[in-house]
Amino acid sequence: MFVDIESFKSVLAIENLLIPYKRGRLAPDKKSYLPKEPITPDICWEVLRSTNAPRSIENMLSCIADLPPSEQAQFKDVVLSTFDNREQPNKNPYNIVLLGRKLAQASGYEAELVEAQKPKDGYFLFSASQVDRSFVSIKNSFADDDFSSYDKVIFLSSEKIEFDRNVKFPQYMELPNSSEVDLSECDLQNVQSISFKDGAKLDLWKAKNLPPQLDLSRCAEVTLSECDLSNQTNLSFKDGAEVDLSGAQNLLPNLDLSMCAKVNLEDCDLSNHPNLRFRDGADINLRGAKNLPPNLDFSRCDKVKLERCNLRWLLNLSFKDGAEVDLSLAKNLLPNIDFSRCASVNLGCCNLSKQPNLAFRNGAKVNLWGIEILPSNLDFSHCSTVNLSGCDLSNQPNLHFKDGAKVVLIGAKNLPPNIDFSHCSDVYLSGCNLSNQPNLAFKDGAKVDLSYADNLPANLDFSSCAEVKLGMGSLSKVERLIFKNHEQMEKSGAKIPGNWTGKIIYTDEQPQNNLNLALATKFNAGR
Repeated sequence: MFVDIESFKSVLAIENLLIPYKRGRLAPDKKSYLPKEPITPDICWEVLRSTNAPRSIENMLSCIADLPPSEQAQFKDVVLSTFDNREQPNKNPYNIVLLGRKLAQASGYEAELVEAQKPKDGYFLFSASQVDRSFVSIKNSFADDDFSSYDKVIFLSSEKIEFDRNVKFPQYMELPNSSEVDLSECDLQNVQSISFKDGAKLDLWKAKNLPPQLDLSRCAEVTLSECDLSNQTNLSFKDGAEVDLSGAQNLLPNLDLSMCAKVNLEDCDLSNHPNLRFRDGADINLRGAKNLPPNLDFSRCDKVKLERCNLRWLLNLSFKDGAEVDLSLAKNLLPNIDFSRCASVNLGCCNLSKQPNLAFRNGAKVNLWGIEILPSNLDFSHCSTVNLSGCDLSNQPNLHFKDGAKVVLIGAKNLPPNIDFSHCSDVYLSGCNLSNQPNLAFKDGAKVDLSYADNLPANLDFSSCAEVKLGMGSLSKVERLIFKNHEQMEKSGAKIPGNWTGKIIYTDEQPQNNLNLALATKFNAGR
């Protein structure tokens, strides 16, 4: 019966385990050994479950051979298991095969041993839970192994198995127990078919010469990134599978992705795929995909990424309620796309001239970074996150934000006067000109980034802020920095330039006259 390695032990550990049966225990005088003890089947099973190192296996069989012939018969199952689907060396100095045959002859089960050593049904079963040549670690990876002499190999390990690009493969492979299989960059030219465990994760990144009949219908995750699929006649995927086809070439015209929960077609050419369909709730990545078919339907998808895509040929673009949509750097957007039901919208660096009526749902995350001309009077008052980094805000006279919103205005230009950040949980104004913001005020517990901002107001009150960033040279016009106390300033992480000549005020530590000044400053700052 087959016994796999369950808990690996080193050669030294097995040597110590076998010392009482091989040499005898050390005597109390520490100079001699007591008589050898008879080995037991339990000790042998422990060895088989711990290693396949030739020295250890040979020592175990030698201990059995030292027993009287009448006692050797009880080790029949041990000897048979030693050779059942376990690799054995066929070169000296290891005499494992010879020892096994002598034990089998002595107890009358030589025929059973010969049967155990035969390939099963014409193929070779290989337990990946073997040890490498140094006998140090369990072997679940294959670097330069040659299986080409076998018609069929079954790999029995239940762990992740990794194959190096130099492995020579058999015609037929089965991996019935492996939860993860890595065949990335392998050349499978000689392979006719491979079968996998139900629910396995399979990585075929940059693999070459894939078998024509590649059955992926049981795999939970499949990576075929940058593969040439020209010799695939039919690819089918498991219901709910996650499939990565990014950069793959020669996709099948009849490619069916309608059952996949997650699909990555990044940088693929879809000119021969007019009938792509996606399942309800799917996560779809078409970043950089070319020649999108006109009738693509994303109305049931939870996540849609069309970054860098040319949308010229699309007839319709509608999204599911609560969808996360990324159209950053996309070209030729359809007029008046409805984003009002989307939970997340990324339109970074897009031309929005055909989107004059942008509206966003309550709690939406909105990313409009890098846009020179925004639609006028955008309403962000219901958005949980707003990113307008690098945008020109000259046509946004009334910027209002939701209570607790995260607002990112890094490098934004022409900020309208007196924007109210006092309800925002996160405020990023790095690189902004704040000459129109004389009365900055922040929410209790806010995270504030003013690094490298220009023309900061004379009085800055951070007494309620959790985190503060102040860049070098940004405090030239600041006269007072207000914190609750020194501990709060230290905890916030605010770093004050050494050449700053203004004054730091701690509201909890000031005498009455200075405290009144601090409170007056807070009042004048809109607090």
